[in-house]
Amino acid sequence: MSAPTDPRLRKVIVEAREDFGTGLPKAIDWSEIDEKLFARLEQERRLQTTRAMGPRGGRNAGVAWGLGAAAVAAAACFALLAGGPGNTHGPSLEAPVTLAPASAAGTVVGILGSGELLVDGKPAALGATLHLGNVIETRGTSVTVDRPGKLTMVLEAGTRAQVTHVQGALIVAIDTGAVEAQVVPVATGEAFAVDVAGSRVAVHGTHLRVERVGDHVAVDLNEGVVVLGAAPREGSTVGTLVTAPAHADFDATTLSDSLVVAHDPFVVRAPVAVGAPTAALQPPSAALLLPPAAHSAEPRAPSVPAQPVARPAAIVAATAAAEPAPDANAPATLGAAVRACMAARQSPENVTVEVSTTLHVELDDSGHARAARFDPPVAPDVNACAAPVIYRTRWTHGGSGDVPVDFKLVPPGGAQ
Repeated sequence: MSAPTDPRLRKVIVEAREDFGTGLPKAIDWSEIDEKLFARLEQERRLQTTRAMGPRGGRNAGVAWGLGAAAVAAAACFALLAGGPGNTHGPSLEAPVTLAPASAAGTVVGILGSGELLVDGKPAALGATLHLGNVIETRGTSVTVDRPGKLTMVLEAGTRAQVTHVQGALIVAIDTGAVEAQVVPVATGEAFAVDVAGSRVAVHGTHLRVERVGDHVAVDLNEGVVVLGAAPREGSTVGTLVTAPAHADFDATTLSDSLVVAHDPFVVRAPVAVGAPTAALQPPSAALLLPPAAHSAEPRAPSVPAQPVARPAAIVAATAAAEPAPDANAPATLGAAVRACMAARQSPENVTVEVSTTLHVELDDSGHARAARFDPPVAPDVNACAAPVIYRTRWTHGGSGDVPVDFKLVPPGGAQ
């Protein structure tokens, strides 16, 4: 079989052979490839000529065949080089797969305190970029992380968290400590989430704070909406929808059975400015009742959640060192302590503050408090103030005890 005489087609064949043959083993029989290629082209020419016969045939038919032959030649060379008979060692002509770089979790834009920031156990500095899988530890310092256009978050001092998802929504899992974030709202799906031992706080756009102490989780929601539920393997979180303002408490291992939500602004922790990717923050009405510089001479337990009241390690150690005697008037002692903590709060002028709550205390056999909670919840700083007294006081019996607490603060000259 001789080669086609059309110089344009011949040029296409020669150039295609030179390009596609680059790097192939020298053992390839090019004459055999040429023969098979030209045979296919001749067959295609005859077919095209037959189809083009008629009133509009003639020279146009030859032009049409010449143009189509170039495409056929390229396809034929691909077929012969990549998968032709006897070619078992030729290079693959599949297009290479280009992997898009993984999205970053964010950039460290602020470090406050004299401690250190560790990422995967190694010291990190301002400007560090966080990625999927990174374990972040804040030792004696709080760290601000910015994800431009999406969120800004603060990892408080003493926090250990891991970045578990970065594509689309950012998800961090907290081992201990607290994260506060301002999140840009999204139209659908979730923009941010915090996981704690299988439970998830999923954010659609909000300002919130999530704290973990053991398996206890406290969520303060100042604006927006969150969903509290089991962390799904994929997809959106299904659970309880909570709207601001709200304070939620639950055990991460039994969320559905332990969840308590209060919408009274009095019990919601005031927000910390962590950036303003959305509208400027407006402090909730709870901010009118600010915690005082010092509540009492009693040592204050660090970071005691509002509901339930976790037993601080320092109180446990103090109890073991000096065993208190049983208090026959334990309910009265605790009631007076809680009211004193409430009275110590600063309140604005000409505002009457009235609170009615019940302190539920779970006791061990020796009369010591194992767990305590206020129903309805009280402000976090009132919890922190009262916790040392609650856990130091020893009851005369085990089981449980309830302490009703009614408190009213009337401004000077106000109605009684």
